[in-house]
Amino acid sequence: MITTVLAVCGTLLGSGLTAFASARTERRRNEALERQQIRDEAARDRIHRRELRVEHRKWRRDRRQAAYQGLLDAAHEAQGAIWQLGRLTLEPFDQHRYDSRRGAAIDAVRAARRAADAVQMEGPADVAQAADEYAKAIDRNMEPPIESLMQLSQGLLSEEQQERYHATAAERNALVESCQRCFVPLARQALDELINDVD
Repeated sequence: MITTVLAVCGTLLGSGLTAFASARTERRRNEALERQQIRDEAARDRIHRRELRVEHRKWRRDRRQAAYQGLLDAAHEAQGAIWQLGRLTLEPFDQHRYDSRRGAAIDAVRAARRAADAVQMEGPADVAQAADEYAKAIDRNMEPPIESLMQLSQGLLSEEQQERYHATAAERNALVESCQRCFVPLARQALDELINDVD
């Protein structure tokens, strides 16, 4: 009888230990699964945040590229309008043609200024500063033909006035070209940096 009691106790004890070990193993397995789920969720979150950063950088690059190209296009238009205005210095003064071309040049220069303002919003700071200087140089480039045409409206230009106009116009054109040469590499570098950060 004692043997039977011991056998029953041994069986109960063995069952209890087995159940305890199984419960403990199951709990550890569940804890391991929970930890794995947390790691998987954190990895998915990191991937999602990276994809958002990549998407944002591509969006930022597209915006910058559009702003930079907009400035180059507006500057080209403004320079063309200023050149057309300057061509009037070779002809007898005509108030109507002067007003028309001067208005077109002013509108084109304003468009370049607005394009430079768009670059200010997109940045970065060194590109924004170069864009501002570029737009200001274009604006100043309009002064020589206007001054010369105002003098022409009073009568024919002297040789000295013509030489002064050509020298000033050449100087202002050189400044615009210099500003463009400064702006373009900085803009390209800013775009490349955004793409390199994505990779």
